[in-house]
Amino acid sequence: MVKEVITSKDNARIKNLRKLHKKKERSKAGMFLIDGEHLVEEAVKFSQQIHYIIAEENYSFSINVSNFEVIYVTESVMKTLSQLDTPQGVMAAVSYMPPEVSGNKVLVLDDIQDPGNLGTLIRTADAFGFDRVVMSTETVDPFSDKVLRSAQGSTFHIKLEVNDIHPVIESFNGLSIGTSLRDAEYLEDIPQADEMLVVLGNEGRGVSDAALNYVDRTVKIHMPGNSESLNVAIAGGILMHHFKAE
Repeated sequence: MVKEVITSKDNARIKNLRKLHKKKERSKAGMFLIDGEHLVEEAVKFSQQIHYIIAEENYSFSINVSNFEVIYVTESVMKTLSQLDTPQGVMAAVSYMPPEVSGNKVLVLDDIQDPGNLGTLIRTADAFGFDRVVMSTETVDPFSDKVLRSAQGSTFHIKLEVNDIHPVIESFNGLSIGTSLRDAEYLEDIPQADEMLVVLGNEGRGVSDAALNYVDRTVKIHMPGNSESLNVAIAGGILMHHFKAE
């Protein structure tokens, strides 16, 4: 059987897939693109809904793709779909399927704007057993290319939600804390809890006063050096490691 290879970037399927570079189109389609062998393997392994796998015509798969529709394209067409400087030769169009989680350790993100920060926080949450991440509606899109690449597959391991964060914090049954420099306790003085919710804020203003109104306690990290602040992803890593799941 001759393998059909798409050779034109103006092919209708390719043009529709390329629309997924935009958040509006991702939301409309309920679908996003993942780029590179590792992310495709993780999506398959963690039972994501894979609509198509897109591969360069001579790409050699290391996983079984017999159950998926594979669209083969030329190298030049792949370059129009991939947002990597050097495409890895394989992509997929995916709909996110959240896993079943305990929700005992929750990370809440209040208007995070940097894709690298968001991806790192998702990856760090996964590493330390925070299996539910709730993002405010003004947080950068978790399914954008840069966030997905920074998260390194952790997107598919934990439950991601975009929602109004205030009722999420208010209704949480365990201990909820938010980062603040005003009237806050040091991290070491906050007790461990089986159910823990951590709120991190925007890179410029921190956690909003509106969100802080709903937390049980506010926390700051002891910094004996001369720096006045930490990058939000670093601060989040310190807090989540401190309160990590057993």
